[in-house]
Amino acid sequence: MAGVVIDTDRDIYDEVFLGGGRDQPDALFSYSALLGRFVNQSADHDLSKPSSDATMGGVSVDVDRDGWTDLILARESGVWLYLNSSGRLGDGRTIFKPEAGTTALSVTPGDVNADGHVDLYVSGYISNDRVEGQTIFTRPYGGYSYLLLGDAAGDFTDATELWGLRRQHNTFTAVLADIDDDGDPDLVVAQDTGHVEIWRNNDAPPFERLESPSVNSYPMGIAAGDFTGDGALDFYFSNVGNTLPSSLLRGDLPKSAPFNSNYMLFVGNDQGGFSDHAAEMNAARLGFGWGVVAADFNLDGWEDIAVAQNYAKFGQPALIHRYAGKILQNTRGRKFNPVEKRAGVANRLFAISPLVGDFNGDGLPDLIWANLKGPARAFLNATPDRHGIRIRLDDSVSAYSARIEVLVDGRTLVRQAVPAQGLCSDSTADIFIGLGDAATAGRITLRFPDGEVRSAEQVAANTVLDWRVDAP
Repeated sequence: MAGVVIDTDRDIYDEVFLGGGRDQPDALFSYSALLGRFVNQSADHDLSKPSSDATMGGVSVDVDRDGWTDLILARESGVWLYLNSSGRLGDGRTIFKPEAGTTALSVTPGDVNADGHVDLYVSGYISNDRVEGQTIFTRPYGGYSYLLLGDAAGDFTDATELWGLRRQHNTFTAVLADIDDDGDPDLVVAQDTGHVEIWRNNDAPPFERLESPSVNSYPMGIAAGDFTGDGALDFYFSNVGNTLPSSLLRGDLPKSAPFNSNYMLFVGNDQGGFSDHAAEMNAARLGFGWGVVAADFNLDGWEDIAVAQNYAKFGQPALIHRYAGKILQNTRGRKFNPVEKRAGVANRLFAISPLVGDFNGDGLPDLIWANLKGPARAFLNATPDRHGIRIRLDDSVSAYSARIEVLVDGRTLVRQAVPAQGLCSDSTADIFIGLGDAATAGRITLRFPDGEVRSAEQVAANTVLDWRVDAP
């Protein structure tokens, strides 16, 4: 199920797109303060799709960099582009069709060849008619994923083999993010029945595959943030957790093969190296997980994690257990604590991914659970006595992988613009900087991917910095 936070009309309010299944329409919603609820705005756009098609994933990205954010959707029929014309989405067309046997599941954008045009990594999964099982590790099995290079016209060319990424394996999602602080986006991939793959971008093809601390597991969703506060980008991956017997989850793995069902938190060193700290930070043993997203929900200056969970079934005749969604509050980079009940956002519906955006324009990160077999659930952030700054960035390659440094009370907060976090989803392009009890940030510095630097001094809490550069 696609869930995309998108600002279609360049105002201060985010909207949310939710993908429909077969014989269901897609829809776009905005929050109405007057009515106190979300309202369907689909009639203002042309989001039509074939009735027998299902919208699996999506991402918002300004493909033509005209200042209006477009929408890219992964469907059973292929990858679709809906251009934004002065606030109206329409003119939908297919831009890529995977080979037979592969379903496009999710899309992540970035500029891998530094030409100023958006490129796409399309995560592919085996099509329903070719599924043999859910626990196949030891032989080539699944769909194919693709790297597509874009041009100024919004057309895309398959460059998967050129960049060394051609292989057959089921993949849920991926992110393009700068893991070594060299200004270009690297690739992190969550393989189902496999490993977390990490690929370094060396400014020219092919990608260089790096060592990963993962072993055989079920990595699904990806969240990116500086969870330890050391300035380097970290990644958090959902997994099947402590849900089912290991003997069932291991599938066709030999007894000697290493296996891990825990969630993983890869702490980075800013040079492309990672180590798993999930257990010591109390973030390893959760239920059956799907999408995960990083956000500083309580604006204390430490990035928290929203975790979509649902039930484990694995072909069993009945429901085994249902797991509520989690909010993992970050305690000064040392430990995560579940606070979803206290925060009032527990969700026991079949959640695919959390979505983060500012839907009522108050500068606080709000939360939506994109749920299957039940309504999506939206929660507006009402955290009291906290201060933050909202930085508005283009939803385009002009800002993707941008590095932000914020000086607050003698501490430097580091954030990076990483699109397509979650699972089959994409959250807001804006960055929320938590100041905690501080009234001002001493200095904010933003380094764009092209090397341009912007800065501001003595920025008061509750300020909105509009640092978008792609003007309409």
